[in-house]
Amino acid sequence: MSDLVSPARPSVAGALAPPITGPGPLESSSQSVLPIAGPSLSISHARSLRSLPLHLMRTSSWTDHWPVRLDGEELELLLDTLRANSAAASARLTEKALAYMAASTGCGAVDRPPQRPHDVVVALHRILTRSRFLKGSRSCFPLETARAQMLPFVESGQPITILTIGFPFKQHDNGLKTAGPWPDLAEVGALLRLKELEGAFTAVYPPGLRVVVLNDGGYSRPRGWAEMRRYRRQLKRYAQLVGLGNSVRFCDQSRFVARVLGPREWNTREKYRRTYKELISMLAGSPRALRSAAIIDQRLAETLPPTLLAGLPLFQEIVSSLVYSVPVPACSGTDARQWACQVLAWPDRFTSPDLPLELAAARREVISCAWQDAANFLAASLADAAVGVAEQFPPHVRLATVASRPGCSGFSYLGGSTLLPWHGTGCLDGRGLLCAEFLVSLDHRGFLPVYCDLIGDEQPLLMVPFARTRYMNRRRQVDPELLATARLRSR
Repeated sequence: MSDLVSPARPSVAGALAPPITGPGPLESSSQSVLPIAGPSLSISHARSLRSLPLHLMRTSSWTDHWPVRLDGEELELLLDTLRANSAAASARLTEKALAYMAASTGCGAVDRPPQRPHDVVVALHRILTRSRFLKGSRSCFPLETARAQMLPFVESGQPITILTIGFPFKQHDNGLKTAGPWPDLAEVGALLRLKELEGAFTAVYPPGLRVVVLNDGGYSRPRGWAEMRRYRRQLKRYAQLVGLGNSVRFCDQSRFVARVLGPREWNTREKYRRTYKELISMLAGSPRALRSAAIIDQRLAETLPPTLLAGLPLFQEIVSSLVYSVPVPACSGTDARQWACQVLAWPDRFTSPDLPLELAAARREVISCAWQDAANFLAASLADAAVGVAEQFPPHVRLATVASRPGCSGFSYLGGSTLLPWHGTGCLDGRGLLCAEFLVSLDHRGFLPVYCDLIGDEQPLLMVPFARTRYMNRRRQVDPELLATARLRSR
């Protein structure tokens, strides 16, 4: 489900900051900073492109002509700062968990790990459900559930297996979420969060944990292997930089599930997937307005058993999300990002007689692509449910990264940043907090792209507010103070 984001449209009050209207003065001086209104130092906190007023967004920004580049020392300062602050946060979590355990059980000490298995689980549960990691409701993962899932590992002295899904590919297809296909600082931050969890668990329970991340690119939606392999290679490079080592294992979800099921069951799953894809395509018919997709869910409910559909996302939810992730057809002579904003501002408005033909055709194609991707996604989900894929996984603790649900601990890679890292562009806000944000919003707010050798010139590693840069030694630099205070969000 990591390909899905909520289609909800929250309030956009304050989402648009006054744009920077031109290059800053005094560019020839030794140092200059252009004052920017407060909101331009922060992010929109939008959960979906749908929640941004795309028809008002300025995308052909002068900031494209003022890129910033980190040299080797500046990159090292950024990474060292993130690693140090992350390690300190992990140590504080451990200390607080041990203190809580000692106070609640009346035994043990705050300066050493608990010894009794039940006390270990109490401390580990306390860590996992702190706001630094938690996404959603704590009620989905009560202590009783944690005991049932963790106690067998602890009693046998084995590392606790944590299973999660994610890191499919960078969502760059429409040019509004990210600038390119490479993982950037958002993914670095996500891996640091896993490192924090590993450090805190190991301090309380020395065998530690074993994190299995199922890379789900291509599992539910077709995707080119070349792009996914490149993304995963860079991701593993980042994992080495943050010191994850062997505690985290990245697995292709299709291969992992095929091994779990075995050849015969996997073939059965694939037959189900093809059958359900044909059924959904037949019931869905030709693509139409998003609101009409509810009819397809009614037809599915009349055709398929309720037990099969239970817990699965609705077709209408899926297509309403995926419409903001599919490619937008190019329009010659038009700025690509501005054109994508026009198309996606109202993606299913393509029947008005006064609408330009090229715009109507582009919106029709976007809806058609999302329709097909939604059918693929739902067919894969139905096939998994039909053969009971989740029930056949080895014992584990499941982290739910999209929406918390009973039996799983909701997990947030970047704290209060609502976007999954691969759905947005990594950035530091004016306070130095590492966030994921939509590229189009950062561009509108006057954030500058920051390049470095770690990722190359094809795509920025991160973006920063113009006001947190300076012009010195004949080049524009990121404010060293911002790099020296970079950190993950606490909630």
